[in-house]
Amino acid sequence: MLRKKIAFIVLVFFNINFTPAQRIEPNGSFLENETKIGEEITFSLSVRYDKKLDILFPDSSYNFGTFEYNSKTYFPTKTDSTQSFDSVVYNLSTFEIDSIQYLQLPVFLVNNEDSLLFLSSLDSIQLIHVVHEIPENPELKANTDLINIPRQFNYPYYLIGSGILLFISFMIALFFGKQLLKAWKVYRLRRAHKKFIGKFFNLMRDSSSNNPTKTPEHVLAFWKRYLERLENKPISKLTTKEILVLHGNGQLKENLSAIDKSIYGGEKGSDLFASFDYLMKFSIEIYNQKIAEIKKG
Repeated sequence: MLRKKIAFIVLVFFNINFTPAQRIEPNGSFLENETKIGEEITFSLSVRYDKKLDILFPDSSYNFGTFEYNSKTYFPTKTDSTQSFDSVVYNLSTFEIDSIQYLQLPVFLVNNEDSLLFLSSLDSIQLIHVVHEIPENPELKANTDLINIPRQFNYPYYLIGSGILLFISFMIALFFGKQLLKAWKVYRLRRAHKKFIGKFFNLMRDSSSNNPTKTPEHVLAFWKRYLERLENKPISKLTTKEILVLHGNGQLKENLSAIDKSIYGGEKGSDLFASFDYLMKFSIEIYNQKIAEIKKG
């Protein structure tokens, strides 16, 4: 194999002189002595010819016999006063099982009407058999043990998906952000108001039935805390007079006064439930105003 490669290098780079004549004699040879199935091998093809002629080499469409074409490498044309020298190296592989395999490649002389074919010298290469003999009844070994293959996280898809999600979120916020914020505020107010109505009604009922754990003071404090969150004002820390400064409402004054008399004066008026009922209606009125403000804004 070494002798073949040295000969090829000398042939390409030192332009060994062939007998100049009108005959075209391509030279072809393997650069290896042996190979295995599927292993890549190289075949060199070179020719010297009159520089006035047009010569073509086989390409990938050519039938290489028992060999499969992989690629080729051209060397620059070398020309003197009368002749040109061309060479190419083909990268091939074989999947045939013949022990000795042969290859002979042509070059084509192109003229105005037709082309002539000139075959290279025939060369051979030996195939090394890895499996020498296959038994008629091979012994098969069963292995049913599961192999744990760790799953790899697909970062490219994760990054692409995250980018798309961020872009969609940005576009939604850009075009619908204000409407979504309004909808979220309305949703929170409605949920809190629904909870307030249910609990306040239970406190009203328990307080009116003289439940010692649910005094009118508990009911009033609960109402003030809800109104404080609704209006974002310190209602729970204000007295009745201070509340009435914020909300100049005659009915509100009348009902708050009745509740104060029950808390501080010990008067158990029959209209206590009605006073709390008015506070609940007043809260509903403030709630509706807040919803309208959010939707309008």
